[in-house]
Amino acid sequence: MHTSRRWTRIRRPGSLTLALPALFLTTCLQALPAQEVPISFDDFHGFEGAVEYVREVADAYPEITELLEIGRSTMDRPIHVLVITNSATGTTLDRHVPLRNMRKEGVDNVPPMRSYQGKPGIWIDGGTHGNEYTGTEVTLYIIDKLVSGYGSDEAITRLVDENTFYICPMVNPDGVYNSVDRGISQRQNSMRRDDDGDGRVNEDGPDDMNGDGLITTFRYPDPEGRYVLSQEDPRIMVRLDRDEETDRQRYSLVREDSDEDGDGEWGEDPMRGIDVNRNFPEGWFTDDNSQGGSGAYAASSPESHAILEFFSTHRNILLVQSFHTSGGFTYRPFARWPDEEIPGPDLTVFDDLMGTKYKELVGEPDNADLWRHPYRDDRGRPYGFGIFIDWAYAQYGSYAMTTELWNWRRDTRGLPGYQGEEDRGAWYAALLAWENRPFDERIFVPWEPYDHEQLGEGEVGGWVSTYVGGNALPGASLRHVAETHWQFELYKAGLLPRLEIDSARAEVLYRSSSAARAQASSRGNTVTIRPQGGLGEYRVVKVTATIRNTGPLATHRTQGDDLAGNREDAIWLLGDRDRVKFLQGRAWQELGVLAGTLDVYEEGANQRAVSWLVAVEGEPSLKLVLTSQKGGTKVRELSVR
Repeated sequence: MHTSRRWTRIRRPGSLTLALPALFLTTCLQALPAQEVPISFDDFHGFEGAVEYVREVADAYPEITELLEIGRSTMDRPIHVLVITNSATGTTLDRHVPLRNMRKEGVDNVPPMRSYQGKPGIWIDGGTHGNEYTGTEVTLYIIDKLVSGYGSDEAITRLVDENTFYICPMVNPDGVYNSVDRGISQRQNSMRRDDDGDGRVNEDGPDDMNGDGLITTFRYPDPEGRYVLSQEDPRIMVRLDRDEETDRQRYSLVREDSDEDGDGEWGEDPMRGIDVNRNFPEGWFTDDNSQGGSGAYAASSPESHAILEFFSTHRNILLVQSFHTSGGFTYRPFARWPDEEIPGPDLTVFDDLMGTKYKELVGEPDNADLWRHPYRDDRGRPYGFGIFIDWAYAQYGSYAMTTELWNWRRDTRGLPGYQGEEDRGAWYAALLAWENRPFDERIFVPWEPYDHEQLGEGEVGGWVSTYVGGNALPGASLRHVAETHWQFELYKAGLLPRLEIDSARAEVLYRSSSAARAQASSRGNTVTIRPQGGLGEYRVVKVTATIRNTGPLATHRTQGDDLAGNREDAIWLLGDRDRVKFLQGRAWQELGVLAGTLDVYEEGANQRAVSWLVAVEGEPSLKLVLTSQKGGTKVRELSVR
């Protein structure tokens, strides 16, 4: 039994048919619940704001939350996971089957599992790429919906009672901190290294040259430049095509920066490190076994290492959602491999079930581009190497997907003057005309003359990357994106397995004075008992039960039980080991994988009939423990009749 040994628990003052209960479909129409921890989405929270929020939530909702620190970044910032589940529900196998070293009794060096590890789990993360912090905001939105809806919304309450949500707002806290809190866009994690070989570490990154507290843009005249001033508004820069000719003044744009180490270059030794989403150990190598992914080796970054270790000791996660930002669509596996590597039933679950629902929620049910697999079929080439969702599906065994949350054309809300046209210039113009009111001039800085020490005279100013660098606009647009994807998570949570022990019965077949050497055999409905002497009064009991999974999804993805670290479902018959003798069978029975109720599975594959013959001495209690890594653990007490 594994548990979170090193994680700190923080305590602070389409073709498928699926009928979900109506309560799942009406959640958004019910009255809004009260927020114990109010949260607004009129601005980005950044690292500091997100950490403060999850800590306050953990303090305010101790019965349904637990805040874990699963690792630390290079710059020693915590990687948090907020566990959301009813702590009073759920159980785990090790609470019923004690760990025992037969050669050395009394050894107690394995911490017990947490009760939430005995429920079906969902992982949701954001901020893997530090400059894609819309994902962080959506995770905070989902946290708010779950905790504030618990107890007042029937659907949410049931989901939190029966399942476990693991929510990691910032996989890459250093990247989010630099991108939002400091205003320096950073996709990668942070690393302490000497990029320019001058013996100093991270000494030459972006700089606030004009001292206004922001990192914006330096524009300067350049005959080879790729930009010109907009003829409609000279504050806006228009990018030229590569071979486009013009008689107008050309400009080049660089991020605000200076040469801090005096080597004649600028920005050559920043804090940025590697792409965390290319540092996972599935498909990290190319076909010729050379490096394809990022980092010195797979899982070399503290961020990917923390995620992998957490998953390795929390085997109950069946659904994985990773929120990124730009594009407005969802990827499912694989990025590294073609679709031939995915079993047909899983493709059906991904595409015909989840993909269909996602496109419906986005509002474009016929748009095939909204649901993709990233492998480049047209060229027979991988999209990337060492990608998280590939590992989560291929090696861990979850239905994993990455959503690029924001499409500026489709998802913009509440921007006067912009009507959804496919014209980025019109979008920028509308935003520039409006930004003084809701954003207090935070989005655009007026151009001011500046004499750059290497590039000469030009101007500093322009768009603030925090707000126009590919993330959803705060306010109505961000709330719209967050609500859409909260609804998708609500829908997927309703797909999780739901295990039941049904028709359980313990029936006395025979009474005698000894069970020491009793033997039993059965043929059809006939059971033959052959006592062979011994001491003690006993009863021969036949135990029967029907096991069912009434949830839509199976307890593993296809072939998931064969993966390292996974196992098939099982059921135990438990009693006093010194007073219960198994005459037929053993204490546990393997069940394989319990299918779900979706059409993709064979009819009847979601249930099993089990039976035992046991000799029971005296009046010991009996119970059934049904255990499934990703389907949860259920217990049924038996009375012998």
